Amino acid sequence: MVNVFNNYLLETEIKMRVLLLLLLSLFAASWAEEQVAREPRVVEMTIGVDMKPPEEWDSLPTRNVFTSWMPIPLDHFDPHNSITFNMKFMFNEEFFGGDGSPIFILVGGEWDINYRWLLAGNMYEMARENKGYQIYTEHRYYGETKIFDEFTTENLRFLNIDQALADLAYFIVEMKKQARFANSKVILYGGSYAANMVMWFKKRYPHLVVGSVASSGPILAKVDYTEYLEVVHEAFLLEGGEQCISHIRRGIDDTLAALRTESGRRMVEQAYRLCDPLNYDNVFDMGYFAGLITWSFSGAVQRARPGTLLDACNHFQAGTFGSTPMEQIGGFIAAIQGLSGNGCWVITYEALLNAYSGRTNSRAWYYQTCTEYGFFQTAPRSGTVFDGLKWLDVDFYTDICLKNFDSRFNKDFILAAADRVNLVFGGLGPEVNNTINIHGYIDPWRALGVYKEDISETSPTFTVNRASHCFDMQAWLRTDTIQMTAVQQRARRIVASWLSQ
Repeated sequence: MVNVFNNYLLETEIKMRVLLLLLLSLFAASWAEEQVAREPRVVEMTIGVDMKPPEEWDSLPTRNVFTSWMPIPLDHFDPHNSITFNMKFMFNEEFFGGDGSPIFILVGGEWDINYRWLLAGNMYEMARENKGYQIYTEHRYYGETKIFDEFTTENLRFLNIDQALADLAYFIVEMKKQARFANSKVILYGGSYAANMVMWFKKRYPHLVVGSVASSGPILAKVDYTEYLEVVHEAFLLEGGEQCISHIRRGIDDTLAALRTESGRRMVEQAYRLCDPLNYDNVFDMGYFAGLITWSFSGAVQRARPGTLLDACNHFQAGTFGSTPMEQIGGFIAAIQGLSGNGCWVITYEALLNAYSGRTNSRAWYYQTCTEYGFFQTAPRSGTVFDGLKWLDVDFYTDICLKNFDSRFNKDFILAAADRVNLVFGGLGPEVNNTINIHGYIDPWRALGVYKEDISETSPTFTVNRASHCFDMQAWLRTDTIQMTAVQQRARRIVASWLSQ
């Protein structure tokens, strides 16, 4: 009887071991499949803007919009340099009233130009109301106007605001050589960096345009730009209240506390869906992780329309993004960045540097921030939810300049470059006429623009509550406030008055 019982135990143990091995093998296969299926993603900064048309315009056909190219001097300031490049531009003459009717030029910035901007939006309405000819110019080095096969530091030396403004001047002069445009008045419209361009163009080449519309222009070059994240904090506070800020603060504070222990770090890696553990001893890796957080929140604010931030705050309140405050921050980032269910973030400084290599818009724009503007969105020191992300400092951003471009591009170089831009163009005191200056109050770039007063008697400023970056350039949406629509209409009336003089 004892032997029978022992044999039973032995058989049972063998079966259990086989079952355990089977479960372990199934788990290992499942884990391996999960690892293979993961989709690594790299997040980029929000320093630059990609002026994509609103999704509502995706169905707009290509009718009436055509693409052309114009030879432009590579160096406008060296008469001995005869090299030219082909600048891409698009045009729509749907409303053109004939010889002498006005020209409306939408100025491209650090992005690929898209034909849909000539089929809808506020400039489109201006052209309709004034029988205007529409043009969209692409900025040198961006989109298909790339000039060089490689974006080495040497090849990028012709990428600066002086050359870009001269490109516009050359383009306008060449266009007006056509008989039908000889007596046409020119209006410029630009958003974000291109808003700087149209304002500064009116200052440098006032004889070539009768007026300009500058939407969300950060005209003050600044290296340590803490105010950017201060506005992001304020935007969530204004839209979602103290309760929303409390959720965000708790999530970020819990994250910072967890980073101090090994067990906490594993929780961070899981909550934020990181592909691999962070290098916690590398301040630049940690700066990139801090950026994953801040760039996601700032991207949501920069693209906000009335109601979108409140919707995010309601999700925080409902626990939609996760079961703990830290998981909620990670879930919000995945949602706002469009990270798929099996996706994960590659957060290494090397991956970030690689994102700004090659022949890309991102590399070209980062070169301009290193050599002209700064615009580095650093962690504030004023009590915001982002203050604790101290790795996101000037050293972090300037090291990218050093690593990706030139050892000369240190902090002193960048500070001097920003000072030069402010000296030449006047910083927050530009002396321009006939320039409409528009800002959204919750736009993080608002803090580098003139938003509290008019620039001059003929250059009014409109700052709109609940509006964000370049809101006025789009067509009317049902979510728009009365004030947003009123400013769009006011801008059109002012432009019409310039053209009637």
